[in-house]
Amino acid sequence: MRLAAAMFAAMCLTFGTVSDAQDVKQHARGAVELGWRYFNQGDMDTALKRFNQALILDPNFAPAYFGIGYVYSVQNKLDLAIQNYRKSIEKDPTFTHSYSNLGLALLYTGQRNEALPMLKKALELDPKNGDAHVNIAICYFDAKDYASAWRHVHLAQDNKAQVKPAFVADLKNKMPEPKR
Repeated sequence: MRLAAAMFAAMCLTFGTVSDAQDVKQHARGAVELGWRYFNQGDMDTALKRFNQALILDPNFAPAYFGIGYVYSVQNKLDLAIQNYRKSIEKDPTFTHSYSNLGLALLYTGQRNEALPMLKKALELDPKNGDAHVNIAICYFDAKDYASAWRHVHLAQDNKAQVKPAFVADLKNKMPEPKR
């Protein structure tokens, strides 16, 4: 299947359907956008196919690896998710969301020592990344550093990220919410 898709992409380049590298990137971007549409509809298999289609068109397209990693995270296939988040970072070391999600996946697989640096890198690249603040709050909660967890919950909320009420309740059970 992959060979047929690669041959199709090459044929498109040869015969002018996809005229140049910019067109290839645009088509890869379109495949990723389509993948997210399928993901949002709950069709993980088709989402994965679209993300993989983007990689056939552009094997260096970090958002496609991120999309694959995200689907695998949702499916609790964390080893595959970690693999794809790492590949996304390899292809684009500034792709903040990959660091954040990689950190969370590492935490959930018991690799806390690796998780925290990934989450900190996400915040270094984008201090206003609310999702990264949520993920680092989870990491601090896991480490029983509740004060730091609260600080990042507040930063996540300040940056319009959704913090699950159940997480806030669990955190309140460990330490009352500090005054801001």
